[in-house]
Formats: sequence, C-alpha cells, structure tokens
Amino acid sequence: MKTRVFNLVLSLVFALSLSACNKEEFFEKEYLVTPTDVATTDGSANGGIQGGTDGGTGDTQGGVDSGVTGGSNGGATTGSSTGGSTVGGTDGSTVGGSTVGGTDGSTVGGTTGGTTGGTTGGQYGDCNQSHGNDPTIGTDPRCKREIFRQAAEETKKLDVVWIIDNSGSMGDEQTSLGSNFSAFIDDFITKNVDFKMGITTTDVSSADRKGRMVSGSDIKLTSAKAQQNEAQFKSDFRSLVRVGLSGSGNEKGLEASEGFMQKHANTFLRQDAYLAVVIISDEEDQSPQSVAAYTDYLKQFKNNDGLVKVYSIVDVNNTNCCQTGVTTGSERYKAASNNTAGVIGDIRADFHSVLSDMGESIINLLDSFALSDEPLEGSLKVYVNGAETQNYTYDAASRSIKFNQNALPPVGAEITVYYVKK
Repeated sequence: MKTRVFNLVLSLVFALSLSACNKEEFFEKEYLVTPTDVATTDGSANGGIQGGTDGGTGDTQGGVDSGVTGGSNGGATTGSSTGGSTVGGTDGSTVGGSTVGGTDGSTVGGTTGGTTGGTTGGQYGDCNQSHGNDPTIGTDPRCKREIFRQAAEETKKLDVVWIIDNSGSMGDEQTSLGSNFSAFIDDFITKNVDFKMGITTTDVSSADRKGRMVSGSDIKLTSAKAQQNEAQFKSDFRSLVRVGLSGSGNEKGLEASEGFMQKHANTFLRQDAYLAVVIISDEEDQSPQSVAAYTDYLKQFKNNDGLVKVYSIVDVNNTNCCQTGVTTGSERYKAASNNTAGVIGDIRADFHSVLSDMGESIINLLDSFALSDEPLEGSLKVYVNGAETQNYTYDAASRSIKFNQNALPPVGAEITVYYVKK
C-alpha cells in the first residue's frame, strides 16, 4: 500500500513538472512572436513594403537612437523601402529621420518607430514620388501640389487695396505716405506692371462705411493713368490717401478688408492678378474675428492662396504705449502678414525706406511663384512641363520660387510644385 501511494505521488510530481516546463515554453514563444506580430500589423499598414519586416528593428533604427541611427539607417536604408522613394528614402534623414524620427523620436519614432515613423516615411514619401514624367501626390492633407502657368512679361498683374487708419492721430502718417509714394510705385511704372489700386479706411462703424471705396481711387490709380500722365497720377494718390481724421477710434483694418471684398471684389479684383492688401495704422486691430478668419477669407478670392499678401505698416515697437484712449500694439496685423508671407514695416521708421522695401518685395513676387504654405525642408520638388528642374531658388520670406534667369520657363509652360506642408 505504501508503495502504491509513493508511486502515485511520484507520478503527480512528474506531471506537474512537465506541465510547468510546457507553460514556460509557451510564454517564451509568445514573447518572441508578439513583437513581430505588432510590427507586422503596424508596419505593413503604415510603413510601406518593408514595414512588417523592418518593424521589428524599428526600435533600434528609428527609436532607441531617436533619429540618429534612424536618420541615417531608418532614412537612407530602411526608409528607401519603408518610407517611400523620395521623402522617406532619399530625403529620409530630413523628413523620416532627424526631423520627425529625431526631434519627436522619443514620442513619435521611439517605441512606436515602426508605426508612426513608418506612417511619416510612407505617406509623406508619396507626396513626392515620381514615375517618369508623372509625379503623384499622396492622400495626407500635408501633401501639397500647386500648378502655375508661366505668363508673358506684359501680362503680370497686381491689384492693391490700401486700408488707411483715418482716426485722429494719423495726420502725419497720411502725409508721409503720399509724399513718399514714388519710392513704392516707380518700379511698377518703369517695368510696365499692369496694376490698379483702391483705397478704404479702418472705420467700419456702420455698414455703409465698412470697406467703402474712397471715391475715384479705383479709377484714378491705375497703370494706364500712370502711363498717360505720371505727375497727375502721383498727385491724385497724395490727395486720395488723405482720408481724414474723423474716423472711428475703434480701428478695424482686418474687418475693413473683408468689407472691401464684400462690396467691390466682383468689379475690382482680377483672378490672375496678385492681391496686395496694405494696411497702415498706428494702433492695434480691434476686429471681432480671429486673424486667420480674415486672411482665409481673402484667400477665397484666388485659385492659389499664394496670390494673396497682406502688408502691414504698423506700430511695431508699441510706441503708443500707455496713452489714454489708445489701443496699443500691432500683433494682429503682423500675424496677418505672417499668415500670407507678406512684409511688415514700422510706421515710426522712414517712410521712404519702408515703401521702397515693400515695393521691391511686390515687384520680386511678379517674377516668382508664391506657394500657399511653407514647405518642410527637403520636400520641395519643381517640374516644368512634367520634367523636374533644379534651376530655381526658394525664398522663405515670401514662400516663393524664382527661376534662374538663364532657365526661365517658356511662356505658357506649366509649373507644378510638390512639397510637404510644414
């Protein structure tokens, strides 16, 4: 009897021991399989062809080194298969590596390097893939494609809306604007730019005043009038910009731009012309909506957002600080200019220099192609009639592309620009 009990106990111990070994072996297998499964699911979905295979090493290449190894290996090596042929591959160190996988490596490209790093390299890579002469664009909203047409020299057009503060403190500034106007306009006349101008004020205290055209400004301030009689044209400008000092002290230059478009867009704007909105005020904008709401509204009137620029001549250094009844600052006007890659000038500086700089900036735009958004570094690609070219320079301040003089596209050429929005 004792022998039988002993044998039974021995059998149970052996069975339990065997069961424990199998359980340990089971967990060991699960540990090995799970990372591959996760990387395959996330990597193949987001990382491209090799996302599944290389997803397991994503922690090393795109994560542990936080974009250092991920920038070189994950960009140039793994990125070439994982992240797409161009942005994720060739330029992987910028987009898929050191920028996204590096700066945000610990959060974006870290442990989930195979997932998020793959998404960045794969989808953004599609933004700039090309197949022969047929570039394609990805579905991510940050993938941008803009198409332009090279115009003849004599067809370059410019519409200018002047929004002038007509409150009680603006007498000297209105005079300075008129007397220094030549610094702004002379190059437009010399280069035969087809321009037209309209004037309104920052006073929107009634529906009638909001965006109302200063009488005669759109008729007298045109390139045709300047060519007929330049002296008379400049005299008319000096007279018309003296819009008075009895306007509301609650200045709303941005709302005035909205009102001008509501009243005059159909008769004043030309679809193929640059739109330059020039705001002159010594106080902060007090319009009710956000700055973006107004700049987005202006952009609706153009097929390409880059054709809209807001220029601000404002109290940059807040010299009106602490005066009773004065709204100091200029941040909203500066934001409007920054939103559209326009120029900001100081109303307390020399008006001749300020107007000269603005005029030069606009003239340069007429020979350029302004983009709607700021491109991510390294993502810009330019094609002329379907063939990629490097014969251009990119100006970050105006977000515009300008072709080299010895490589200008022929009149009528289609210029296609691909980039990733920053």
